[in-house]
Parts: sequence; structure tokens; C-alpha cells
Amino acid sequence: MELASQLAGELFELSMAVDRVGNAAAARIGINHTDLICLTLLSRRGPMSSGEVAAELGLTNAAISAMAARLEKHGYVTREMDPADRRRVLLRVEQEGAERAFALFDGVYQAMVELFGEYQERDLRTLTEILPRFRAILADWA
Repeated sequence: MELASQLAGELFELSMAVDRVGNAAAARIGINHTDLICLTLLSRRGPMSSGEVAAELGLTNAAISAMAARLEKHGYVTREMDPADRRRVLLRVEQEGAERAFALFDGVYQAMVELFGEYQERDLRTLTEILPRFRAILADWA
């Protein structure tokens, strides 16, 4: 159990380091950390309604509206009417803007890939099983 406790501590340390990187990267591209999280969410999942983004990030619709305006101003997203429901607004990533924003992470991403290349496939499979479960624990707690 001592090793499990040590790993839990390391994961919390990791989450703090990820936050620091996110804050620094967001500041470099002229947005805040929550805006960067939203941009990442939209990049990974595709277009989402303002309400869906609000629910996913635990924010109000008003906060999402202000966030969307900031991201749109910087060329990272567009807002458009949902063709299936004209009352809904969809947030869609602007590919060029997202590529520009995420280019900041190229070096750290490559370093992680190289680090993971040093481990056996079974170790990496274990991590890819554990991390989503860890994320689910955090999501349930929030």
C-alpha cells in the first residue's frame, strides 16, 4: 500500500505540474488557462454547444459566452448556429489557430514520447488503463 500511496502523491504532483505548464502556455498565446482547457476539449472532441462545454468544464453559460468571445477574438474558435437546432450555438476549433496554440507543446510532447519509448509495452498498457480511471475519480470528486 505504501507504493500505491506514493503513486497517488506523484499523480497529484503531476497534476500541479500540468497546471503550471498550461498557465504558462496560455499566457504566451494571450488567453487564460481555462480558455486553453476549452480549446483542448474542443480539439479532442469536435464541435460542442456552449451548454455542453459549460457542463463539461463546470462553468456557467455566461462564462462560456465570455470565453468563446476571447477564443474567437484570437482566432482559436468560431461560433456558429447548430444546423440541427438553430437555437443552439456550436463552438468549433479553427484548425490554424489550434495548431498555432498547440505548437507550444511540441517539445514537451516529443520528450514524453521519447520517455515512454523507454518502457515495455505492458507498462504503457497499464498506464493507459490507470490514467482514465484516475481522471474519472477526479471528475467524480469535482
